[in-house]
Parts: sequence; structure tokens; C-alpha cells
Amino acid sequence: MSDIISVPKLGSGKNDEQDEVATPYKVHWFRSTIFQVIVVGMVFFCAPGMYNALSSLGAGGLATPWYANATAAAGYVFMAFFALIGGIIVSKIGPRLALFISSTGDVIYGGSLYLNSKNGTQWFMMLGSIWSGATDGLMYSVEGAIITGYPEPDVKGRMLGLWVFMRSIAPCIGGAIILGLNSETDSSGGVSLTTYIAIIVIMCLGPFFALLLSAPEKVQRKDGRRVGWRRAGFVQASKEWWRVASSKDMLLLCPLFFTSWFYNSYIGTLQTQYMTVRTRALCAFAIPWGDILGGFMIGSFLDWKRISVARRARWSFIGIMVFNLALWVWAAIITKQLHDSHEIVDWTSGSLFSKTFSLFVIFDAATMMTQTAMFWIVGKMSDDFAVLSYMTGTLRAVESAGQAVAYGIKSTDSSDWISIGMNIGLIVLSLPFAWVVIRKIGVVDFERITFEHVTKTTVHEDSPSSPSPSRGSEENEKRA
Repeated sequence: MSDIISVPKLGSGKNDEQDEVATPYKVHWFRSTIFQVIVVGMVFFCAPGMYNALSSLGAGGLATPWYANATAAAGYVFMAFFALIGGIIVSKIGPRLALFISSTGDVIYGGSLYLNSKNGTQWFMMLGSIWSGATDGLMYSVEGAIITGYPEPDVKGRMLGLWVFMRSIAPCIGGAIILGLNSETDSSGGVSLTTYIAIIVIMCLGPFFALLLSAPEKVQRKDGRRVGWRRAGFVQASKEWWRVASSKDMLLLCPLFFTSWFYNSYIGTLQTQYMTVRTRALCAFAIPWGDILGGFMIGSFLDWKRISVARRARWSFIGIMVFNLALWVWAAIITKQLHDSHEIVDWTSGSLFSKTFSLFVIFDAATMMTQTAMFWIVGKMSDDFAVLSYMTGTLRAVESAGQAVAYGIKSTDSSDWISIGMNIGLIVLSLPFAWVVIRKIGVVDFERITFEHVTKTTVHEDSPSSPSPSRGSEENEKRA
């Protein structure tokens, strides 16, 4: 059957990671879950990762932010749409082909930045941003489902941390390239043309890495359990997607999703307005290290078995939200100092540089902690790959809608205080809605939307050493 059904969470809900019956066995590295995470990380490294390296410069490395922000807003509209329906596409064509297609768009965007910087070709920059947004929307849908659906339950936090590392090391390396090519430019303006060429070459490698991904039915977990997956037609997948996207828990989390990347347009514009080119290049190199630190810190905490799942969920959420609100207070203070100084900040600017630079790094750490926690929360709501693709696609779609609004606001020379006020207001607004879902994790029987499967449970047909499914695994599979 392919109808969606809702079933209670396995076990008591107080420590769901203990309810899965583990059947450890030797797996092939090429089919292992960690290899799949690395593949997704490498694709992200080459495509959106290099895009993020350019974004870390502010305005894609251009001299002024306004048109770049307008194209970014258009791109995020398409990203939101394709992330929203991405789960339907993945259910039809499979994650491997979806990952391959989605790795092509950022190459076009990189080329459009090059041509705009060289010849002022603005129409192609708009087209490149739209195409990049569409393909990135599909990528966010499929990568989120792989990261939350492929790994074994007791290592999901660490796999999320590894994913954060892989996707964040790309802007670090891209930033190092950018810094090396622009280290002598101590004035404001745009980056060199050679910068774009180097980044585009790396972007072109993404589709080749995408072909290394294993299909869900061929993935081998150490606990012997299969990845829940089956293809669905467009009509059936659309019905399933609607059931997932309109579920009460997903709707309650949407305000948090919407605000999670809302800050990015403001920070990027601030860099463009108040920093020299070489300082922006330094930001492109250093800021992603905040991502890595934040992702691994929260990922390790979320896998820490010495405290209950419920406490991990609540403590991480409260800590992250307080941290984010405190950062915006700091951002307001720094913004006032930048307005008053009327100077372009260079890395030789002393305390003003150190305060501004550290704010940007810590903002990325806080954002990645939020991201990792959100994916962990969504991973607690289903074990089914298709459902997770719908959920993570919805998450990314709402995020992208938030970014579209944020970049739309900063596509003109609007007041910085509007952006600061909206960010603080959106965080505060999202708290009570998200808390309704957070307080259920590990405490009550969470309803999980899943599919019935008619395929065999734990036997990996391509592995001669695969074990026979244990009785406990069979029983758990029947219950799902």
C-alpha cells in the first residue's frame, strides 16, 4: 500500500533511541551511511558551499549590494517553491538523480556573477539567481532527507555534525581562495574576476560527486534495518506531501523555520557597506569556522545519552534561542557604532574590526546550531525517507521564503533598524509555537507519519554478508 498512515512512536517515548533492536554487522564502506553523508557533503561543498563562500563576501562580491540583494530575493522565491515540492520530485525520480540535477544550478549563478562583474550583464545575473534558487531548493529537499533518513538513530546528531562540517568547510576553502586573490585590495568595491573563475571550476565538480550516492534500498546500516523508501507517482506523492506539510506539528514549527536564516541579508549588506574588500575576503574564510564549531557542539550534545531525549530537546532549544536574542542586542550596539564612525572597516581598524568580525563569526555559529537542532527535531518526527524528504523540503521552503522577504527588504537602502527589529520580533514570535512541539519530544507518544512497506525488511540483496533479520527487527518493521 502507498497510503499515508499515522502510527505512535515506537516505545514509551522517553528514550526512543533504546527501542530499536540493533543487529550490528559489517557493511561495505561504499554503501555505509557515513559514506552517503560524505557524498552529500562533497556535493554541497562544490555547489551551494562555493555559493556561500561568495555570499560571505556580501552581495556576491560585487561593489554594491542593492541589485545583488534583489536577485537573491528572486532566487529565494524559486528556492522556496522547489524546496516545498522537492519531496514530490524526489519520490518520482529518486534521490540520486535529484541530487545530480540540483548540483548544476550554482555553476550558472557563478558564471552570471562573473559576467556582471566584467560586463555589467545584469539580466543574466537575475536568470542565474533564479536557476540557482530552483536547483538549490531541490537539493535542500533531498539532502535533508538523506542526512536525517539514512543514518542509524543513535548517530544522527553526529552525522548532522559531519554534514555541517562538510558543508561549512567549503566556504572556508573558497574563502581562503578569495582571500589569497584579494588580500591586497584595502578599499571598498568588488572582488577580482579571477576569484569567480576559481570558484566556478570547483562548482563544476558537484555533479560528478552526486553520481556516487547509493539508492536508499542499497544503503547498509550497521543495525541491519532498511531505509524506508519507495517511489510514488505525482498524484499520490502530492497527496502525501500535503498530508505532511499541513500536519499540526510542521505548521507550529514554520515560524521558527522562517526566521532561522532571516539575519543573512542584513549581515551581508553590513559587510558590503562598512568593510574593505580584503576584510570581506577574510570574513568569507573565517566565518564558516563558526558554522563548524556550532554544528559539532550541538550535534554532540544532541547525541549525549547521559541525559534524556526530552532534556536534550528542551535545553538545546532554550539555550539556542537565548543565545540568538543576545546576539541581536550585540548587533544593535555594533550597528550604532558603525553608523557613528562613518569609516570603512579594515583588518587594521583595531577594536571596531575585532568586535564586528567576531559578531559575524558567532552569528554563523548560532545559526548553524539552530539549523542542526531543527533537523534533529524533524528527524524525531518520522523514520520514513519519503516523509523526511517532505518535511525537510518544507523546512527549507519556509526558510527560503524568509530569506526572500529579508533580501527584498534589503534590496533598497532601507534602515538597518528595520532589519534588527524584524529579526528580534520574529524570533520572539516563533518561540511559543515551536515550544509546543519541543516539549513533546521524548515525553509523549509522538505521532509519526509514515508509509506501509511491502518489501523485505533488513536483507541487503547486494551484500552476500548481510545477516538475516532478527526477530526484534521484524517486529519493529511490522509495527511501522
